Amino acid sequence: MNLFLTLSAIFTCSTLSFAPAVLTKRSTMTMRKGRKSLKKNINNGLGGGSAGVTPMGGESTVSKKTNWVPVAGISSMGDLPQDENSVQLVETKAQKLMNAGTNPNGAVSVVNYKGNTYCFSSSCPSCKIPLTKAKVFEPNEETGDAPRVSCDFCSATYNIRTGEKVADAEGTGGFFGGVVKGLMGAKPSEPLPTYDLGEKGGNVLINLP
Repeated sequence: MNLFLTLSAIFTCSTLSFAPAVLTKRSTMTMRKGRKSLKKNINNGLGGGSAGVTPMGGESTVSKKTNWVPVAGISSMGDLPQDENSVQLVETKAQKLMNAGTNPNGAVSVVNYKGNTYCFSSSCPSCKIPLTKAKVFEPNEETGDAPRVSCDFCSATYNIRTGEKVADAEGTGGFFGGVVKGLMGAKPSEPLPTYDLGEKGGNVLINLP
């Protein structure tokens, strides 16, 4: 019982003290040679502000959602993460994503994998810990051609494109992560929220649910 209370206190403090380091200005890293550019125009009559928006390359199909809003934390495409497989947080300032206690600036996770840019929740839906140290793994039979992202704390692993929960990647998590995973094992598996990123008129946009 004492171990459970101690772990609960650690978990609560970790969650409430979430103050992520985010990418708010142009990175000093240069653009990777061969990185896929924004090719496909999704001006397919979707309306709702989607006309002329080009996706970042991480989407398998054109999203039917049309709630595109500017990403206030970055000013151009070059500000997005350039390092391969490195999860970084980007502030969107989108009111729908903002939470005064855990995510005051509406941050999202962004990662570049083999020239494609993927965007998903800033925190793991299983343990609520920020995904700043999450690991990116190659696709497997469960995810097809989509890579996987695994929480460094609880080992929960997701399809990075769809957000679907998949089998935990090997070699992740530690003692506390294992205990937390055991405590949460009875809870239903929630998907990882994923988002479309796009560009229009030199501005970076995010497509929200």
